[in-house]
Amino acid sequence: MTNPLDTVFGLPTHSLVVHAVVVLLPLAALGAIAVVLRRSWVHRLGLATTIVAAVAVAASWVSRFSGSQLASRVGYPDPHYDYGQVLPVIATVFFILWTIYWLFARGVPGNRTRPWWLLTLGGLVVLASVVLVWFTILTGHSGSASVWEAIIENTSPGQFVEP
Repeated sequence: MTNPLDTVFGLPTHSLVVHAVVVLLPLAALGAIAVVLRRSWVHRLGLATTIVAAVAVAASWVSRFSGSQLASRVGYPDPHYDYGQVLPVIATVFFILWTIYWLFARGVPGNRTRPWWLLTLGGLVVLASVVLVWFTILTGHSGSASVWEAIIENTSPGQFVEP
């Protein structure tokens, strides 16, 4: 039996899971920013953002460990490998901050002033969201570059014709 962090149906698990990471992490971050900036949206987007964030964080950890499995086969691409080690940690910190914010913010009526500590926590959520999106872009781009750059440099458009 093969290790599920290595391959799934003969394909590298990492190359399958990273798509969830690069889509869902920024989506969760944008949802969190929207809720912090528009407090009336906490009841509309809060639960969905939390679920998306939880799935994205889990996928980021699976991607990290499956990436290590893939790297043991094909090499450790710099700086992608280093970014990939850090991204799940940033995602987890974001998720913890967001979840605490959401749990408290949904209990404050929309017509009431938010306490200073909740405003501060909201600021931290926005900051963590920006850092998360930035690191997701860095990690995803460096991973794509490590796979595709050499191929693109050694080929030209029109080299193959559609059948």
